[in-house]
Amino acid sequence: MASPHPAGSSSISKERNGATVEDDDYIYDDEDEPSKENGDNEINYMRPNSKLQLLTKNHTLEADVGQMVVLPCHLQNVEENTIVMWHNTSNLLFMKNNTYTNDPRLTFAQNYSLLIKNVQISDDSIYKCTVLPIQASAFITLKVKSQPHSVRITHGNADYTNRDLEIQQRDRKFIIHCRALGYPTPSVTWSFRGKHLDDNYAKHTGINIRKEFLEIHDVKAHHAGDYECLAQNGIGEPVSAVVNVQIKSNATKIGLNEDASTTPVPEDIEASPSVVKHVDYLNTAIGENAELMCLYHSNPEARKVQWFRGEEQLRNSAKFAIVEDRHNHHQRTRLTVRNIEQRDLEAYFCKVENALGESTAKTILGLLPGSAHLIHSNYSDGLLHTVWRVRSAQPLSDLQILYKGENTKYTVIDATISEQNKEESGDVWNIKRSIRLPEGEWFITARAKNTEGWSYSETVPIHFQIPSEVSLETQSLSGSGSSRLHSLSLGFCLLLFSLVCRLL
Repeated sequence: MASPHPAGSSSISKERNGATVEDDDYIYDDEDEPSKENGDNEINYMRPNSKLQLLTKNHTLEADVGQMVVLPCHLQNVEENTIVMWHNTSNLLFMKNNTYTNDPRLTFAQNYSLLIKNVQISDDSIYKCTVLPIQASAFITLKVKSQPHSVRITHGNADYTNRDLEIQQRDRKFIIHCRALGYPTPSVTWSFRGKHLDDNYAKHTGINIRKEFLEIHDVKAHHAGDYECLAQNGIGEPVSAVVNVQIKSNATKIGLNEDASTTPVPEDIEASPSVVKHVDYLNTAIGENAELMCLYHSNPEARKVQWFRGEEQLRNSAKFAIVEDRHNHHQRTRLTVRNIEQRDLEAYFCKVENALGESTAKTILGLLPGSAHLIHSNYSDGLLHTVWRVRSAQPLSDLQILYKGENTKYTVIDATISEQNKEESGDVWNIKRSIRLPEGEWFITARAKNTEGWSYSETVPIHFQIPSEVSLETQSLSGSGSSRLHSLSLGFCLLLFSLVCRLL
């Protein structure tokens, strides 16, 4: 899975007309990219003097959970001794009129196709239709679309999702891994103490991001805190997992005797609370109320939780309301700013202090749109269909989608926006746009514009792997012994056919 942060990507929050998008970094294209034709990968072993043919090619099908899907096995010139077998990986499902599966959702149709009702995630697999006696096979890959699931953070072979992970500073290095399932393959992004780990922040904190891996090669006290991985693939809401990393040091006591053994004494050196989640920017409108929040972890217990607007400390009043509560396994502080005025459009800071130190986080309140979030995607007939969600109390006028290959520059296309894109209640806009893309790896991001200007920041690029036709050789035969396996498989099928004919 490719990194969602392509190397060398630069800011994209620039105007299109008049002053904008940098010519060296982006190509503006009003037309979609042309698609590439997929090659014919049908392999059909013909038996001499037989007119029987398998017409189905190797291909990939996509299905939603709960949908009904038909896996075709089209034949021409069917003969009396024709036998069709369906396999799911290595499991035999059907052979001629015999059923070898207990799953009532699977049906062997009269036209030799395999029918799957009420598709489930577990049906995601490679299916094979084999035709005897001509020894022809077609491989059909069924990809079941689902939002990210089973998101886990592991260290070594242990699962630390939503748990504490103690790291000894003397170990100098540690690696955590974010595992996420789903189709399309989820892209993973990391946050540390509630702030997205972009290239600058990661470099500043001494953290190395390698796709779904997070590495620290020189463990320091400031590396303690919550690490969150966010998995998203454009279907449903993003799913996250969190691990709280605690850094331990090892003090050594040396006896008076030169030969005395050393005794490591663990000592918790976490010196301050940590803000584990907040938003960097929040869209609002004049006259509205806005709620800002910070989730934090503090041990020992926080003795002060404060909110500031610039240098001004805020307290409960007719203008501001501050509430302390809990959310999941974290403590939370919330600030409500009532009846927004122009002077309220500033940076707000939550500050948490305990006996050992303090931590702060910043949220900017403004009139520009929030970031565009991809909430749904679907690929069919060479087109990637996307749906983007943007929060803006003001009318949206533009949505630009930017896409690039692994080694290309961004291409920019526009989406059409009208009042029909706005949800009936609230300040949320849902915008659809299709992009014609050939197979391969792509990175896609977006930005929106309302009456006040372009988004405060662009969306973190999302990785897409546009599927290609299934390769018969790679799907059916793998490893150095592929030729021997093929001959064994062929011999087994001929033996099976001979036995079946004797029974008929």
